[in-house]
Amino acid sequence: MQLPRVVIAAVFIVIGALIAIPALFDGDGSASPASSTSSTSPSPSGTSPKPSPSGTSARPVTATIGSVSCPARTVNVRVRNTGTRSEDFSIEKNDDTAAIPGKIGPGTTRTVAVELREDRSTRVTVNWANKRIQSDTVKANCKKAGGAAPSETPPGKLPHTGPDAVLWARAATGGAVILTGVIIFWYGGIWPRRRERMFAAEKDS
Repeated sequence: MQLPRVVIAAVFIVIGALIAIPALFDGDGSASPASSTSSTSPSPSGTSPKPSPSGTSARPVTATIGSVSCPARTVNVRVRNTGTRSEDFSIEKNDDTAAIPGKIGPGTTRTVAVELREDRSTRVTVNWANKRIQSDTVKANCKKAGGAAPSETPPGKLPHTGPDAVLWARAATGGAVILTGVIIFWYGGIWPRRRERMFAAEKDS
């Protein structure tokens, strides 16, 4: 076997190993640096952290206002209670209609479908404890949409992406490079014998 072919094959195999082996080790179940630093450290005195003052305590009730769904002309208002007791809330619209009262239990989420007027902007406001916690202006154009499917219909299945996909792609690339080096190594061993047989056939003729 000619020495240059051996060197080329060895280079391909080494490069492929450098690409594939780290990717395979990174894809195992070892903990990432982010997960190792996510835990909170204890205080130096060994006591638990002090609670926040009452004026800066976290709000137990939060709300989100979704997009308009056709042809029902509704918008979903999602209210979440992260507290330890039941809470009262209300949903108001600036269309001269009565407020929609509601009650939500501790640690639960409730969705309320609010009906809108056609082709008119409506201000939807969520109140809790006499405070406005969320507000948004929405508009239903369901007639112009021709009774299309609800706009909140989730999209189809998306392709898998993320760190796992990148690691597998690197491993596949490294394997292909190693395979190329093996082919060069194998073909370099049989090529001199083929050339000798070709020259011998020419001399015999």
